Order: sequence, then C-alpha cells, then structure tokens
Amino acid sequence: MVRVMLKGGVWKNSEDEVLKAAVMKYGLNNWSRVASLLVRKSAKQCKARWYEWLDPSVNKTEWTREEDEKLLHLAKLFPTQWRTIAKMVGRTAFQCLERYERLLDQAQGKTEMDENDPRRVRPGEIDPHPETKPSRADAVDMDDDEKEMLSEARARLANTRGKKAKRKAREKQMEEARRLATLQKKRELKAAGIQLGQWKPKKPGVDYGKDIPFEHQPPAGFHEVGADERPEGNLSFANISLQHLEGKRRDDEDARHRKDDERKLKRLKQDNLPQAIDMIAKLNDPNYHVKRSKLSLPSPSLQDHELEEIVRLGGSAASVGGGSVSGGHARTLVDDAASAAGGGLSGLTPMRTPKQDNLIMIEAQNAVARMSAQTPLEGGENPEIIESGLGASRTVIPSRPGAMKTPNPLAMQQGRQGAGGATPAPSAIGLPSYAGGARSMSGATPMTRRGGGMFRDDVQSIHPQSEMGTENPEADEAMLRLQVRTSLANLPKPQNEIEIAPPEVDENGDTTMGGVGGEIEEDAEDIAKRKEEEEKARLEMERRKRSKVVQAGGVLPRLLFVNTLVLTPTEGDKTGKGAEELQAAEAEVLDEMKKLIFRDAIEFPPTRDAPRPPETPEVEDISLEALERAAAELDAETEFLQQQMQHVDVAEEKVMKAWQESLDAFAYAPSQKRFIPAHQLPRGDRVETVRRQLDELRDQLLRDSERRTKLEQRLGVKTHGYMKRSRTALKSTEEHFKALQDEEMKYFSYAYLHEIERMAVQRRLDEERVRAEKTSDSHAQLQALFARLKNDKRDLLDALQHANAIEDEEGGVQVVRVNGHGDHQMNGVSSVDSD
Repeated sequence: MVRVMLKGGVWKNSEDEVLKAAVMKYGLNNWSRVASLLVRKSAKQCKARWYEWLDPSVNKTEWTREEDEKLLHLAKLFPTQWRTIAKMVGRTAFQCLERYERLLDQAQGKTEMDENDPRRVRPGEIDPHPETKPSRADAVDMDDDEKEMLSEARARLANTRGKKAKRKAREKQMEEARRLATLQKKRELKAAGIQLGQWKPKKPGVDYGKDIPFEHQPPAGFHEVGADERPEGNLSFANISLQHLEGKRRDDEDARHRKDDERKLKRLKQDNLPQAIDMIAKLNDPNYHVKRSKLSLPSPSLQDHELEEIVRLGGSAASVGGGSVSGGHARTLVDDAASAAGGGLSGLTPMRTPKQDNLIMIEAQNAVARMSAQTPLEGGENPEIIESGLGASRTVIPSRPGAMKTPNPLAMQQGRQGAGGATPAPSAIGLPSYAGGARSMSGATPMTRRGGGMFRDDVQSIHPQSEMGTENPEADEAMLRLQVRTSLANLPKPQNEIEIAPPEVDENGDTTMGGVGGEIEEDAEDIAKRKEEEEKARLEMERRKRSKVVQAGGVLPRLLFVNTLVLTPTEGDKTGKGAEELQAAEAEVLDEMKKLIFRDAIEFPPTRDAPRPPETPEVEDISLEALERAAAELDAETEFLQQQMQHVDVAEEKVMKAWQESLDAFAYAPSQKRFIPAHQLPRGDRVETVRRQLDELRDQLLRDSERRTKLEQRLGVKTHGYMKRSRTALKSTEEHFKALQDEEMKYFSYAYLHEIERMAVQRRLDEERVRAEKTSDSHAQLQALFARLKNDKRDLLDALQHANAIEDEEGGVQVVRVNGHGDHQMNGVSSVDSD
C-alpha cells in the first residue's frame, strides 16, 4: 500500500531554521519555492508560519491595558473582522482572537478551559493552528527523511549563484577581458607612434557650431588693450539648460534620494538579507523615531522664603490666601476644595487616587451579554449593558467622564496666565463655559484640548455630587436644555424618513410587548394570512349559496326580460284535495325562480357591457344549513319519483334526446320578441325565425372564420420557427431516408451477387475438384507406365550387355539395332517383346 504523506503538524526547530534561511534567499513572494525545501509543509503553511510567528515584527510580549481596551472597542466596531483589528492593535489576527476569548472567559469567571470546550485539543486530535505555537525541539536521532531534507536544503541554500547569475558573471568577465585587450592594443600602438583618435569628417563649408558667419574683426588701435577689456565668451553657455540655471527642486531631490535608498535596500537584501530585515524592523519600531530630548522642568512655583512663610504660619489655606502670603503662587497651592469647585484654579492633589472600576472586565462582560442575547422575535428583556465609556472615540480610548483625576497645576497655571478681557474657552457645543463662576474666568483664554473641554481637570474630579459645577439646579437644567437644543440644531438634515409605531400601553401602564406575562402582538404576516383564510371561507360560503347554474360555471345568456309565459303556473284540477295549496306553492317557486334568474343575470352578466335592469329584485338570504336541508329533501323526492316512474337507470342517450326535445319545443317569435311554444308559432313568424337562424349561423360562421384567421396568424407567429425547423428536419429526414434506400438497394444487390457467386464458386470448386482428380489419376497412370518402361529398358540393357559379352567370347560380331518401335532386330530377325 502506498504511504500517504499529509502535510502539516507541529513545527520543529529545524524546520523553522530552514524556513528563515529560505526566506532570506527567496524573499517573501516565492512561497512555493520556499515550501519545496520543507517536505512536510505546504506553501500556505510556510507563509502562515512566517507571518504568525517568525516575522521579526510580530509582537509576542504581554498584552497591556491600553491594548486590551483598544481590542474590546474595535471588536465592538468590527465584529469578527480580526485581520482589520490586528492592523490597528499591532498584533496578529490569531493573537487578537485568542486574547478576546480569554477576556470573555475572565468576564465569565472561567479560570481554566472546560473539558467539553471545543477549543481544547484532546489527546489524538490535531492542533488546528500549529503555526501560532512555539517550535518543538529536534530529536537527538532524526529520521532519514529529516536528514535528507536538511542535506538537500543545505545544498540548495549554499548555491547562491544560479544559472543566470553564472551566465551574467561569465559575460562580465568576457567583456572585461575584451576591454583590457583593446586597452593593451592602444597602448602598444601609441608606444609605436601610431595615434588611433576618433577623427570626424570635415564638413564642407562653414561649421556653424565653431565659426561665426560674416564675422568682422575690429582693427587694432594705437594703444594696447588689457586682458580685462577682452573678455572671452563662454562657449559652453549654449548647452546650459533652464533647469540648471533655476537649480534643482527639493521634491526632485527627495525622489532621487528615495530611489537611491530603494536601490541600496534592494542591493542590501540581495547581499545581506538579515541586515536588511533588522533595518526594516528598526524603522518600523515606534521607539526608534522618538527623539530623546532633555528634561525641561518649569521653574518652582514657590520660592524658599515663601515655603518658610507657609511653615511658620501653620494656618489654614484660607488664612494664607487672605493676605498673609504675598506671592500669587502660594495662593495657587493653598486653595481649598471650595475654591477649586468654584473656579477650578486649585492644584491640590488628593490624598490617594480614587478607586475606579475595571473597564476591561466591564467591556468583556458586555461582549458576553451581547453574544448571549436572543433574537427580537422571541421577545423578552434585553441584556443589561453597563456603560464603560470605551466607545466614545474610534481612534483613541478615552477615560470615563466621571472618573476622578489628579489635577494638573501646570496646565491650570497656563490657563490663568492670560491677558485680561480675552474670550473664554468654548465648550463642546460652541458655547462659552461660564459654569465655573466668576473666579474661574480671570479674563484669559484657557487652553483647550481636542474634545472641546479645557486642558485642566474637570470640577467633578473634586466634587462628584455636582454635575455642572454650580449650586443652582434650575440653572443646571436650563444649561442642559440649551446644550441639547443646540446639539439637535447642529445635526445634518435627514435623508430618509422612518415611521415607528410605539407599543400600545394598557391601563396599568404595561406595554403589550416586552413583558414576561404580556401578550405578544400578532405578526403582520400572520394577520394577512388569517384575513386571507377568512376571505376564502366567506367566498366559499357565498359560492355554495348561489344557484346550481352559477355553481356549474356555465355562461349565462343575456337577460332581456323574463318570459312570464313559461313561469306561469299550470292549470290543474282545482276541485281536488289540496289543489289550491299546490298552486300557491308552485306560484311561489316560480316567483323565486324568476328572482334568482334576475339576480344571476345581474351579478354574472355574459359581458361587461351588458345592460342592467333598472330594478333588482330582492332575494331572501337563506342560510347554508337551510339550503342543504332543502337540497337533501329534493334529492330524496327525486329518487322516490325515479323509482315510482321506473327512471332509475336511464341511458345518457335518452337524457340528451329528452333535453333536445324540450329545447325544440320552444321557438323565438320575432313579432312578440320572446320564446313561445313551437306549436303556437304563426307561419310568418316561423319563416322569419328560420331566416333569423340562417343569418345568425352565417354571422357565426363569419365570426368563426375571422377568429380562425387570427388564430392561424398568431399560431404562425408562434410556430414559424418550429415549422422552419420541422421543414429542415423533414428535408434532412427525406435525404437520410433516400440515402438509406440507396444503401439498402446496394446491400440487397451485393447480397444477391454474393449468393450467386457462392453458388458459382461451389460449382467451380466441384468442377476443379473433378478435374484435379482426373489429373491425379492420369499422373498416376503415367507414372506407372514410366516405371514399367524404365524397368523394361533396364532389362533390355542388361540383356544386351549379356549378349555382347557372349558374342565377344565366340568371336563373332553381331549388329544390334533398335527400331523406333522399341523392337530389337538382330541380323534382320526381330526379337520378342518382354511382354
């Protein structure tokens, strides 16, 4: 199984050192090359390790009180934006988040992390932020992978001259050698007396760069002219630019020096990166830019003889201020608390610094309360937020307005040493601050700070029980009203208008929302939904109260008049039992039917422009339960009559036939302008009725034709593209079908040829097989004949040799010849064949 290497984990000391060296060589913009030196770390992890821990600018000291206050204030302004907060606080984003969570734990009284806390790293789990933790010490016996990584990193970091640097150095050496060779050649030629100057070709005519055209030298006089009377012109003056005459600008000089510094810093980074990093860290250090000046103390407020006078008197501060001490500085230091409250000119330091609340813990508790607050939809009380005063400014964290401060006598002295008759210091809203009384304003303009208040301490630092510094509550209230009115007047004009409905207050003074036992107001969406359901129920009830014709959804005809002839009670047997009651009931039913017809025709006309009758009959509003009971009784009576008349299961064709017969039983009489029974229709009206029906059918045909034309045009517009695509598809289909037919024809032709050839091949194979057999038999016969003849020949030759041998022995010579027929003749006697 292949081993899977997951990058990450705890950083080791060796990895930190390799990362530092790689950053010194490759810089801060090539993290992929830096990560190639570390086998177990990725480029993103290397970058996070540098900026979270190894960067010299990372502040790893303890958090100060000012940093905690700024962190809590910025966390309230920029929630969960820790990278933005980190730049303002001067820490990393993880440090800000960790410190914020620790402050929240301290506000909740948690000293240690709970076992079930998700931030706690349990045994076996991986630390999600190993880049922010100190490095782990290296083991004495390293793994082979770590040793190989260190050796490769050492080899790569030692190579400070890459391929491009080597090529540049080689070209530089070649250029230097070429220059030295040329210089040596010139020196040798010069020593031999040969000058190799760069001669310029002589221009024909006058050289206006050197000579002056049409120059006339004045004739020499009788007396010698001195050198001062013959000034020589500055020939290089023509090449002087206006910038040279005006001098160099300061901003240009600053830009040139800035470029030189950047070039030197870049060269320093290439040659000695650690020194460059130290220089940048020193420039970023705020303590480096602070100028250390000499301590300048003011002159003492009291002289030695004045101190001796105070000690000798030993009286109260009031008696000293009454006239025993002549110096003004003595009165400044011995003013009592009352004078300080009245004029604010006292410089007495309290016995001790008053106790004040822990603002950091208060703000942390507020953050915890805001995080645990419920949504407004659930209601209930809002969490209690304690005002700490940290949110008064965005850039600086001010102290609380009500906190007691140590008075500054030097600032008060500067506020008193002004010229008389000057304008008093304005308050925060632009009004003169006369709240200190007559003694506080000696005619000078007090020094003010940025917030609009005076540079001296507030009067509340000595007298917390007085808010405005005066003893008249009505004047204080009037001043507060004036300040509020002026502040509201200085607000910008509103751009948007927002309407807020205040909650309803019952008789007991409790609102309908926000209380524990109070009823929560119904939401607007729920109200709209409830009203919609009620409207649907009302419409459904009205629909069920309508007549069956309207409920069926058919289009009602236009109401011109009610045919009373049709709605007239039939004349029956008036002498029977209950005949009058039946006729009265039938009359009431027909009257109610006429009213329903009127109402349906008025409320549901066939068109919007249908004429409405001048009077609408009033129909009694019957409850839905009564209508349902009546419908049930009618259904029961109908079922009873169907059973009595044996019309229980009637075919649909019979029903439609009866319906058509009932329609044909009435006809429209043009002379009377109403429908009457067909058998009562006169002959002339009958012809006119047929003619009107023909005209109506013709008009209906024309209307249908126009409507059909419009529908065809609309259909053509909507389906033109589809028809075009269908024609294209049909044409393509026909072409493919034709090609398919051609291919089928070829296929069948070749299949037929294949079958014929298969049969012919079989026949030819049989013929060739027979011919081959015959040839084989013939060859066999010939071979047998050849063998037989060959044997005969051998026998004859043997016989001939034997005969010759015999004749040689007898001494006689016989002539032997062989005829063309293979017969042997000896002395004219033919021999017998071997056959």
